[in-house]
Amino acid sequence: MKKFYYTLLALFFMLPACTKTDIVPFTPETDNQLLEYKIVNVQGSPIYGAINQQDSSITVYLPFYLQLITLEPEMKVSDGATVTPVSGTMIEDLLDLFHKGREIKYNVKGKGGKVKTYTLHIQVQQPDLILQEVSTDAANPNTYSLNMNLDFDSFSFGLDGAGFAADLDMIRVMLVDEQNKEYGPLNISTFNTTDLTRLDFTVIRYKEQSDPILAMLPAEGLYRIRVYSYAKVATTKNPIRINLLNKK
Repeated sequence: MKKFYYTLLALFFMLPACTKTDIVPFTPETDNQLLEYKIVNVQGSPIYGAINQQDSSITVYLPFYLQLITLEPEMKVSDGATVTPVSGTMIEDLLDLFHKGREIKYNVKGKGGKVKTYTLHIQVQQPDLILQEVSTDAANPNTYSLNMNLDFDSFSFGLDGAGFAADLDMIRVMLVDEQNKEYGPLNISTFNTTDLTRLDFTVIRYKEQSDPILAMLPAEGLYRIRVYSYAKVATTKNPIRINLLNKK
């Protein structure tokens, strides 16, 4: 009898533990879905976007080395649905999108007339942009002066850092005043394309050929330096001082 009892007890403990099973309700596919999103204006295989139907988002990861400034997307939608903007509509001026930000949305209209709106998010796989300070002491900023009464005068300074794009067309440098107003862009006078660690600037006053930024700046001001390098942006913490002598 004892043997039978211990056998039953052993079988009891050998039974698998009961677990709770969550039942996810089946959600039928609607007729207004975006099913595929890909960028095709690249060499080789297209870049596919990740579509999230729950939050109606599309995420595209762009390799930094491509440095695309336009995108050509192709899309597939539910049978009988339409999408606006239509498949193949170019996304232009990516630099402006990165620097200023703007939403790109796609409206998918199903056969029944319902519209689902998707938002595009572009993630660039780009190294961080790091700037070294031009003025090492915020309380005593480097000062650059230029005499507006002279036919010719100029000042120059350099900015060291890391993460600069290899193409100057992908870089924009602005002066930013204490109210966060931007002036520029500054002309980049020289650029080391071998190690990409320094930007040099020269602002020139020469009669009618003067640098346009001279007309924008007040006679005196403190400015931080802001660099837009493709999809990244960074701003120095310490300002520089610019004095435009005899400016009316």
